[in-house]
Amino acid sequence: MKILFSKPSQLSQEKNAQLLSQLSDILAHKNTDDMATHLMLELDNERIEVESIQQLFALCQEWGIDQSPLESLLQMVDMHAN
Repeated sequence: MKILFSKPSQLSQEKNAQLLSQLSDILAHKNTDDMATHLMLELDNERIEVESIQQLFALCQEWGIDQSPLESLLQMVDMHAN
């Protein structure tokens, strides 16, 4: 699954590297493409669980990133649970 996020504005190179590092620590992380103003996060569908979702919500909150792109992830996990 791929999720497109808007990046926080005016990130220094150091902060950008820190954000990318934190994203790579997510359990279901597969890849992150840095697209200047956005990040394309790719997650392993087989490994997405509640803990990965919680990690993503926490990162979004910490970095001031809009959490609405996570709605599709919640729906996918919800479908697999039923």
